[in-house]
Formats: sequence, C-alpha cells, structure tokens
Amino acid sequence: MNSTDTHDADDPRLDPEWESPAAVTLGKKVLETDAARGYIRASFVAGDNFVNRGGRIYGGFLAAMLDGLCGHAVRLTHQVPGTPQVTLELKTSFLGRADKGVLIGEGFVRHRGKSIAFAEAELRREDGELVAKGSATFKIGT
Repeated sequence: MNSTDTHDADDPRLDPEWESPAAVTLGKKVLETDAARGYIRASFVAGDNFVNRGGRIYGGFLAAMLDGLCGHAVRLTHQVPGTPQVTLELKTSFLGRADKGVLIGEGFVRHRGKSIAFAEAELRREDGELVAKGSATFKIGT
C-alpha cells in the first residue's frame, strides 16, 4: 500500500460483513441491518467471563456492546467502505438487570453530517426487558 493511499483493497475491514476482534469477543451476531436508515439489530452472548462480583454482566461489557451498535449503525451510512470513524463520546445508562446469556441490541443513527454523526442504542434481555441505553458521538474521516 502506498503511504498516500487511505484504503487497501485487500484489507478485510473493507468487507461489510467483517467484525472486529472486540465484536467477536462480545459474541456479536448481526440479525438485521438497514443502511438507508442507519439501523442495526444484533445479538450478543455474555458468558461466565462477563460477570462482575455480583454475578451480573459487568457494565463495561454492556457499554462496549452499545458503542459497537452505535458505531456499526454509523458505519452503515458511509458512502465509501472503510471510511474511518472514532467514538468521541459515549454516554451509557444502566436501567435493568443483565445476566449471563443472550442480549439483543438495536443501534440507530440519529443525525449524520459530513464529519460528525450521532447515534443511539439499546440492549434488552431476551424477554424484552431493557437493561441499558447509550448515545454516542462519532468523528468521521481522517
């Protein structure tokens, strides 16, 4: 790759189906996407290694799931695959009990400009109970 190139055609991250190692660690499985709306629905598997001393899912893992949902929703809106983005700010609200098992999340782009995007996400237990919400601001581009 030339040092002035911003994208390498052989880079697996340019594949829209590619997931980061962090997303794989979180057990992420994409269930539905809608690029036109900047929307994603995905599941996560929280195992024994995700629990805190109280036996609940550690809040940092929930925050990572929410950040991933927001980021994936924003990534869906890029016109050029592989456009870089970075989370500038993430707010997380813990609203319910999150135990080991499957969590279902949805991420939505609320506003997208040329260089900044705002997204929100929710995580629910399989029974539909809301356990956490998040909002994030992203810087788009280099």
